Amino acid sequence: MKKILIFIGCVSIATALFSQNNLKDFTTKDGIKYKMEKSNPKGQLLKEGDVVIGRFAVYFGDSLAFNGLTQEPQPCFAVTQRNKAFQGDLMDGLLLLHQGDICTFAFPKDSMTRVQRLPETMKSGEYVFYKVAIDSISTMDIMQKEQEAKMREEKKLADSLQLAERDIILDYLKANHWSDINREGIYYHELVAGQGKQADSLDVVSINYTGQLLNGKVFDSSIDSVAKANNINQMGRKYEPLTFQIGAGQMIKGFEIAAKQLKKGGKAIVLLPSSLAYGGRRVGDIPPYSPLLFTIEMVDFHKGEPLPQQPQLQKNAPQIKVTPKVTTQKNAQNKKQVKAKKATTKKK
Repeated sequence: MKKILIFIGCVSIATALFSQNNLKDFTTKDGIKYKMEKSNPKGQLLKEGDVVIGRFAVYFGDSLAFNGLTQEPQPCFAVTQRNKAFQGDLMDGLLLLHQGDICTFAFPKDSMTRVQRLPETMKSGEYVFYKVAIDSISTMDIMQKEQEAKMREEKKLADSLQLAERDIILDYLKANHWSDINREGIYYHELVAGQGKQADSLDVVSINYTGQLLNGKVFDSSIDSVAKANNINQMGRKYEPLTFQIGAGQMIKGFEIAAKQLKKGGKAIVLLPSSLAYGGRRVGDIPPYSPLLFTIEMVDFHKGEPLPQQPQLQKNAPQIKVTPKVTTQKNAQNKKQVKAKKATTKKK
C-alpha cells in the first residue's frame, strides 16, 4: 500500500519572547506531559494506524507560532510508530485521546529539535506546546482508498478534458472573433502594436501579465490591482513586471513563444493550448489539459548573456572507450624475444 503523507507546515515567527510555561496543571504519564482542555471519554479512542481529522495550534513557550484551531478540520496527523521521534512525543500523546477531545501537550525544546526547526531564541529547558482538537478519526487504509478514488475521478476528468480541448479552443476563437491561424502553436490577438523590433531568444524581458482560464477565472497576475480585484493577492508578494530570459527554460513554453511576438510597449492576448502550458498536470486552480489565456504587455527587454552550453555527443556517434597503446622498453624486449623464438622454431 502506498504511504499517505500528512504534512505539517513549517512555521516561523519574526520576533517573540519565550518563557517557561507553568506546568503545574499538566499530567505526566509514560513520559507524556498533557493537559485535557475538553474530555470526551465515550468517543472513539485513537489507535495505531488512525488519522486525526482535526485542528491544532503550536506555541513556542508563551508565544503563539501557528493557530489552526479556527480553520476547517482536516487530516493533520497520522498516528503511527513510524513517525515517533522520542519517548513521550506527539505520537504517544495522541494514543491517549478520544474523538471530541481537546488536549494540550508539552514537549521539551531539546527533544523537539529532532522534529522541527525551532527559534534560536528558545533556551534549553523551555517547552513547545501543541493544542490538538480531535474532530473525527479516519484510518490510513480508508484515506488511501479515498485518495485512489479521487485520482481515478481526476483521471477520468483529465481524459475528457484532453479529448474536448481542441473543440473548446475553436469555440472560443469563433465566439471571440479570433483568427484560428496560430504562431508556433499559440493563438495571438494583438491589442497594441508596440515599437521597434520584437523580442528574440536570449533576450531578458520584463512583462506585465494576467493569466486566466477560458471561463474567465483569473488565477495569477503581476498587477496588484488585478490580483486584489480577483481575490488572489498574496501577502508579502511584490507585484511588478515578471523578468526572465527567453530560452532559459524558466517559463512554460507557450509564454516564451508569446514573449517573442511582442515589441516594446506592445500588448496582446494570447491563448496557449495545454501542450504549451501545463499539459495533464493540475497546477493550483488550473485543471489538467486546460488552455490558458494571458494578457501580456512588454514593458522592456534587452539582450541577455548566452546560455551555458552543455557538451553534446555527435548524433549516432559510437561511444567506445579507447585505451591508447603504450610500448615500454620491457614490452619491446619481450616482443624481440617472441620474434627470435618464432624464428628458431621455424628453422627447426
